[in-house]
Amino acid sequence: MDNNQNKAKAMFSNAFKKVGDLGKKTVEGAKSFAEQTQKNIHDKQAQKYTPVTQDDFNSADFQIPSIITIEENFSNKEFVDSENAIGWIEQHKDVPVLHMYDNFVDNSGLTFVPFAQKDDVYCVDKFKTDTYITAREVFGKATKEKLAELSNIAFILGAKSCSVEILEAESEINSGNLKLGIKGIGALGGGGKNASSNKQSGKNITNFEGHDNPQVPDLKWFEHDDNIKWLIEMRCKRAIKSNILELKGSSSATISKSIACAMDDVLGAKVNLSMENEALKEYDDILVFEIEF
Repeated sequence: MDNNQNKAKAMFSNAFKKVGDLGKKTVEGAKSFAEQTQKNIHDKQAQKYTPVTQDDFNSADFQIPSIITIEENFSNKEFVDSENAIGWIEQHKDVPVLHMYDNFVDNSGLTFVPFAQKDDVYCVDKFKTDTYITAREVFGKATKEKLAELSNIAFILGAKSCSVEILEAESEINSGNLKLGIKGIGALGGGGKNASSNKQSGKNITNFEGHDNPQVPDLKWFEHDDNIKWLIEMRCKRAIKSNILELKGSSSATISKSIACAMDDVLGAKVNLSMENEALKEYDDILVFEIEF
């Protein structure tokens, strides 16, 4: 084999080697790119979750979010990798939500109504920051408390009778427009000592013995309602014998629209329930409160 043949053979050998090296580098480059892309995706995903440890939770500076959902102990461990994590905080519709592991519930010092259950979503009680109420009962519980408070107001003010009726807004959401109608539904009233109730015309009427020593009652749901404050003032001055008040639902709203939307985001398709729709409906409800002294 002459020199020219040897040179040609060497050239072909080098060319094949370069092609092989280039192919190897291309594969390694693609692999490296894929690994980096996967890491970027993981890191971006991990930014959604803020691990919460028991020390964080017990810290005086820690503000427990208004919404809590209870999770399996192993949930999202690829992102919540702290050994002492009791869960994580995640933003839902720009509202922070605490995803709490179920093995920490008993040590949290919180009360869950009616009980703590995995995958349930809870909202903080408006008047008890250590109590969280399941989404299914938030509005029903609030309505019962409001009606009981109105009955107690009547009793403390010395009323002979009172009645409560809810004018409930019927909503139809069509192409983003909210259409409202009104229908009357009966409501449960509370009662005092020696009280009796009779349902008449869709209303609940509560009768008391009555007295002429009115006191200023404790208020919760209606603390900021001007109509109720006016009623108390007039009765304490003995300047009123009877009245009919229309109390707007917006003045004693159970939760804000932002909290309702965040709860819907957490709930997803878990339940056939729209907290936002319930909040909008409640906002337009009217409580008709009739009282006689």
